[in-house]
Amino acid sequence: MIRFSVYATVLLLTACSSSAPTIQYYLLPEVLPAFTAEAQKRLVLEPVQVASFLNTNALIYQQSEVELNPTRLHQWAEPLDQQLTRSLVAQLSKLRPEYQIASEASSASDLRLTVQVSQFQISSTGQVLISARMHLLNGAELKQQSFSLSLPLPDDGYAVAVQTLGQGWHQLAQQISENL
Repeated sequence: MIRFSVYATVLLLTACSSSAPTIQYYLLPEVLPAFTAEAQKRLVLEPVQVASFLNTNALIYQQSEVELNPTRLHQWAEPLDQQLTRSLVAQLSKLRPEYQIASEASSASDLRLTVQVSQFQISSTGQVLISARMHLLNGAELKQQSFSLSLPLPDDGYAVAVQTLGQGWHQLAQQISENL
């Protein structure tokens, strides 16, 4: 009987001392869109496309130049492509109020913008890496531009990394707006 109670006590203490790790969910910092009545041009923004390795719930950690690891316990709360699209719409509406940002074309004169993201990850070097390419179709004229950012992480932690990724995406949106 004493053996059973000692065993039960040890088992109870062991169960209380170790808890299963929990998954942490992250969203990019929210940017509220600006709606103005002065929009004279229409810009159709296609949904942002992300590279297939980014098309996951997991944040991506780049271990080396060729090794990428999805995180198990640090994940996006909603699909990354949706967050990037919503953020880009909001930022472009603020940066370029002369454009009405739309998701569907209404006429052949509408500008059409496509953005393809090839990097959006945390690096083991203490930086976040963001690379994208834009395609802007204006009638029969096609303009293409590549963008690449590497921003230092000011501190440790995934929340800081997500904030820095959001800042980098904002900088990239500014560069895109300058090329419209």
